[in-house]
Amino acid sequence: MKWVIGCQWLQKTSLPLLVLLVSSVYLCTAAGVAITDDGDALYAHVAQQMIARGDWVTPYANGVRFLDKPPLLYWLIALAYAFLGMTELAARLPSVLSVLGIGVLLYLAARRVAGPWSGLAAGVASAFCIGTFLFTRMVFPDVLFLFCLTLGIWAFMEWHLGDRDRALPAMLFYASVAGAALSKGLIGVFFPVAIVLLFVAWTREWKKLMGFHIGKGSLLFLVLALPWHVLVAYRNPGFLWHFFLNEQLLRFLGRRQPVDYESISLPVFWVLMLLWLFPWCAFLPAVRHVFQPLERGSFQLHVVTRLSLCWAVVVLGFFSVSSRIEHYALPAFPPLALLIGIALNPGNLDGAEADSRRQRSVGRSFAFLGILGGTLGAVFLAASLVWLIGRPSVEFFREASTRHLHAYSHYFAPLFDFPPQILTRLFQPVVGVLMVLSLGMLGAWWLGRRGMRMRAILLLCAEMAVFFLFAYQSQGVCEEVLSSKQFALKLREIYRPGDHLITVGDFETANSINFYARVSLYVYKGRAAVLEWGLRYPDAPVRVLSRADLEKRWNGSDRVFLLSPDPEVETIKLEHTYPVMRSAGRTLLCNQPPN
Repeated sequence: MKWVIGCQWLQKTSLPLLVLLVSSVYLCTAAGVAITDDGDALYAHVAQQMIARGDWVTPYANGVRFLDKPPLLYWLIALAYAFLGMTELAARLPSVLSVLGIGVLLYLAARRVAGPWSGLAAGVASAFCIGTFLFTRMVFPDVLFLFCLTLGIWAFMEWHLGDRDRALPAMLFYASVAGAALSKGLIGVFFPVAIVLLFVAWTREWKKLMGFHIGKGSLLFLVLALPWHVLVAYRNPGFLWHFFLNEQLLRFLGRRQPVDYESISLPVFWVLMLLWLFPWCAFLPAVRHVFQPLERGSFQLHVVTRLSLCWAVVVLGFFSVSSRIEHYALPAFPPLALLIGIALNPGNLDGAEADSRRQRSVGRSFAFLGILGGTLGAVFLAASLVWLIGRPSVEFFREASTRHLHAYSHYFAPLFDFPPQILTRLFQPVVGVLMVLSLGMLGAWWLGRRGMRMRAILLLCAEMAVFFLFAYQSQGVCEEVLSSKQFALKLREIYRPGDHLITVGDFETANSINFYARVSLYVYKGRAAVLEWGLRYPDAPVRVLSRADLEKRWNGSDRVFLLSPDPEVETIKLEHTYPVMRSAGRTLLCNQPPN
């Protein structure tokens, strides 16, 4: 009786519970770890430049035009800076709120057709999977775009299932498409439009689409999305070619210039998508049982499941034929999470005939997780034995023998360049992850076998929350390798107006200094691929130095700082070098006594 009452209470508080779970975990892990070099620092710094320059139209990075992406993320980060200061939490806050918003929207969609338990399951499947957490560790526009896309599809669903004379859901769809366009560009328009058109073609409801307030909605879209594009094109000649052709069409074809990333193969992309959805991907086989003919299931279930499937097909089909990198599977997470949430419903779905098959499939999925949990438990025991016998050193390796000179072309490429001492410090959180995943999956299987479905789902959610905390700890372990924060904090103490800072290697290997020290960065023996287009403008400052430029600055009267990988210090052969600090295989030098 107490269990039944507890379940009823949880059903009534499922939405506040979802909000509490997502906000607590994501807010706690958004602060306290460094902004990393490359894309993370780039987008966080652009918002700083908007505030400093007072220019809310043309994005700048390192004092150079950065016209690759639309401005909505920068505007929101700048707003967060105004309230929270220029902190790591403020830079990541739009992404955290986007994850929370996506979870709430999926909850509302699933609850409408399958009840609050399915709503809770859909929300946690979206927020508490590996991919969502990992790809919100860095500041980039994809999560904000995903929220706008989810909001638009939810608004269309509300319009389709409700009174089609209502203009509000339709207008919300068009406003969301404008937000997606201002977050990610043309793909922000293509995805929602293609999803709706595919759904309408499948259901043959073209006449109903005519009532979707297309005229007023298109006007609203233009009013919201067009002004920025017109202003930035007017102020920056060549913007239209670079933004629409180079950054979007040629990127789709894999011919974007400059080439600063490598497209992963299609099989790897699909395998990674399943990994990013872990552990909820285990329930994908049960999803096929939620699709029922209209005469056997409810109209609302019919609409939501087919709209979700169209969403997933458009996203995965698009990236199956375009160039792709690791996080491009993100837009497929919400529809798959929504379908998984419906499939995990512990009750009947309007008496559908396939319901018993769905329940058996869910049971097999829990059994698979139990087997996987047992396997990981064995690995945990073996790793623990190695730890107890070998006792690896946990001393931090602050003077690595090598340092990467060039920007990485893959998201996880830095893992392969960690020095042994960093890997040693990562051993403990990895062992902890193995233990948590093992216990969580075994416990979820045990609860699922006893009919306590929602307790099993909440246990998986708790398991992933602890996994996120271990990942957060691991990011702190790697901070001095992945970020240049330590050098930036030192520079903030001693940097004076008129000083110069030069990095040896690509701009993207040290650009978190822009964020923390708020000083411009010059590049020697490297390139600045992300700034290459902006550097072509006649009024662009010099940022890439030749040997003659380096010697002229170094031997001049101004104070110059040089950040260099240790092996390059001797090969550069500069006179009057004064070490300022060393960390993680790099040395900060000065041409004058720094004090």
